[in-house]
Amino acid sequence: MSLETPSKDSSAQPSPANPPRRQPASERRIRANRQNALRSTGPKTKRGKRTVAGNAIKHGFLAREVVITAGDGEESLEEFHDLVKQLHEQYEPIGVIEESLVQKIATCWWRTARVIRAENGEIRKRLDTLAMDRELRNSNKGNSDLELSEIPLLLGAENQGQLVLLGAKNPGQPVLTKDGTSDVREALRDLHKNHLGLESMSQLLQIAKSEIARDGYMSVNIRNRIFHAFRGWDYNFALSCLLCGDPEAKKADRPSEEVVDEQAVDEQTDKNRADLVVCIDGCLERISALDGYVTEREDLARDAEARSFSLPPADATDKLLRYEAHLDRQLYRAMDQLERLQRRRRGENVPPPLNINVGSRR
Repeated sequence: MSLETPSKDSSAQPSPANPPRRQPASERRIRANRQNALRSTGPKTKRGKRTVAGNAIKHGFLAREVVITAGDGEESLEEFHDLVKQLHEQYEPIGVIEESLVQKIATCWWRTARVIRAENGEIRKRLDTLAMDRELRNSNKGNSDLELSEIPLLLGAENQGQLVLLGAKNPGQPVLTKDGTSDVREALRDLHKNHLGLESMSQLLQIAKSEIARDGYMSVNIRNRIFHAFRGWDYNFALSCLLCGDPEAKKADRPSEEVVDEQAVDEQTDKNRADLVVCIDGCLERISALDGYVTEREDLARDAEARSFSLPPADATDKLLRYEAHLDRQLYRAMDQLERLQRRRRGENVPPPLNINVGSRR
């Protein structure tokens, strides 16, 4: 009779469906693991540090949301990744909480850079259009002065007591008012203070010279226009042009019984005409020099205005300061939390944070 070896139960054999039981860890091993974890300071090699930083970048949810990756305000995702890498090399975080705090520090710095860009945009929003805005303002002022200076000529001598102010109440409808005299006088005084006014005054004098060379005198229309344009700047010159009329008309106004030396009158007329042309040429030179001063003054005014725009408007400044202060609080809170966690992980005694209630006392 043969003896058979008792077969082992197949259910007791280890297999993928029936893995072997693990022995529970002893209390001694648990304490040893905890001590080893406290002594761990993260990866030592550069390769290990790069691996940890790469994992945080790929899997950090803040990194996926903070960077604008489309549209006109698109930001560089690579620059944000570089920032996170540098912060990882600086702090060497271990665990999810420390990595999340590093991510939060990175997002705070990234959003702070947006504050600076927003401030830059608020400043440029006015500076980039400053030259055009000043040119438009000067053009509008010059056109307004020219328009008001023509009003006395349009009304005629019978309505000099009343002046038409276009659009004073209803745009496009003239309104008669006696208060407009001060506006017209101010416009006449300001004609020589802007380029359009000086250009108009120069054109009037050029027309006057042409008429004198062709006819020997200025027409009534040009004399009146010169008088109104120049009386606020050089009244004597304006009056001389107004009184320099047609010599033949002056002869016709003389009494018939008056005996005059026609040759002497003609010589005096030629002399007056020559003197007037000299005065006109001198006035043209003054206008040319004054136009250079106006240009220089405008450049200085534009530079001064640009310097005054070196700060954003008050409302934008208030908004930017409040947003930046909010980011600073978040940044320093995250840095403090990360430092405390790392000190505690290294086994240091970290006291609890000090909370101070600065609310009003009742």
